[in-house]
Amino acid sequence: MAVEIINVRNDSIGAEMEIETGDILLSVNGHPVNDILDFQFFTQDENLWLKIRKLNQEIWELDIEKDFDEDLGLEFADIVFDKMKGCSNRCIFCFVDQLPRRMRRSLYVKDDDYRYSFLFGNFMTLTNLSETDWQKIETMQLSPLYISVHCIQGELRARMLGSLRGANIKSDLERLKAANIKIHTQIVLCPGINDGTILEETIEELARLHPSVQSIGIVPVGLTGHRGKLPAIRPVTAELAQDLIRLAEQYQQRFRAERGTGLVYLADEFYLRAGAELPTSAYYDDYCQLENGIGLSRLLLDEFAELEGQLPEKIESREIYVITGRSAVPVLGKIIRRLQKIKGLQAQLIPVENLYFGGGVNVTGLLTGSDIIRSLGRTYQGKTVLLPEVVLRDGGQTLLDDITVDDIMEKSGAKIITVDGSARDLIGKILN
Repeated sequence: MAVEIINVRNDSIGAEMEIETGDILLSVNGHPVNDILDFQFFTQDENLWLKIRKLNQEIWELDIEKDFDEDLGLEFADIVFDKMKGCSNRCIFCFVDQLPRRMRRSLYVKDDDYRYSFLFGNFMTLTNLSETDWQKIETMQLSPLYISVHCIQGELRARMLGSLRGANIKSDLERLKAANIKIHTQIVLCPGINDGTILEETIEELARLHPSVQSIGIVPVGLTGHRGKLPAIRPVTAELAQDLIRLAEQYQQRFRAERGTGLVYLADEFYLRAGAELPTSAYYDDYCQLENGIGLSRLLLDEFAELEGQLPEKIESREIYVITGRSAVPVLGKIIRRLQKIKGLQAQLIPVENLYFGGGVNVTGLLTGSDIIRSLGRTYQGKTVLLPEVVLRDGGQTLLDDITVDDIMEKSGAKIITVDGSARDLIGKILN
């Protein structure tokens, strides 16, 4: 695999060897380099042989002596040089298949790549791995990996994923365990499909694989209003969420006694739907599945509690509003009610209903500019409104429906200030 070098750091081995930006790396020690993992793995050796194609098309073969693990100083445009391994499944609960039409093409890309799983914690299904991929995982010890299990029963999992290879989940997990690969697992709970005794069997089998299986995260199925011809799936009700909370607590007590870890963790959404108090921080152990929405609310409340003693009793008169998805109202409401006790401060939430996705989508991260503009109207003209950065893509200024922060300000007349997910930033922006 030929890959372009986009930068050579000054005072690096690469610069010393006169490698330049725009040169093409062809191989390392005779090995093709398909991704950043190959490059890092093969360049650990003290004696290297690099094959480079220069801008003038000359082929250079460079012999390099260096310290073990010493960096060459070469940088590339992406972490994958060949092609991202896409998802070939047809999951009955796939959120991408439930997206509205005519959104950005990149939003419809389905990632099922073990390299993104290792590097970024993306969940994968293991259904598209070749034997070469397996050997690379084992040889390079790519650990931990994040695996979407959903169900341990092979036949049912195959139906849920729409892939016959999904039935191999037990043997796949056993192989990862034998290779000493650590695993964080995910179960997307679909009521009437993989809950009840099936869920309990899945938890029991995954627990048997501990400590290879480091965590079992359970999240509710996300259902939009754009399911089309996808099979009907019931939403998670408050009653089911309450039952799951009780079940998870029982497992946590047992696994802590047996294994010293809670092992099973529920997404915050279950507690919010059940109207239940969030668990304490001890429940989440090392917060290993934050990106899966497991423990974010507890972290926010605990951070706010640590800062609460620093809050002033009064400030100069200030009026401020905070945009949020409806599911986060119970959590942010606690913070806003405490801040409202500060004399001179008027702070309120603006819960935005998600009409763009429809269905039961209420999380803040999937709010669109059109729904925010509709909720604001001209009511907040001239007022300060905080917008969570989680609604912006890639750290930019654009939301999922390609509406920008400037568009929202122009349509609403409000002064929009973005705020990250921390309590410290929220307090700082509210108190100015």
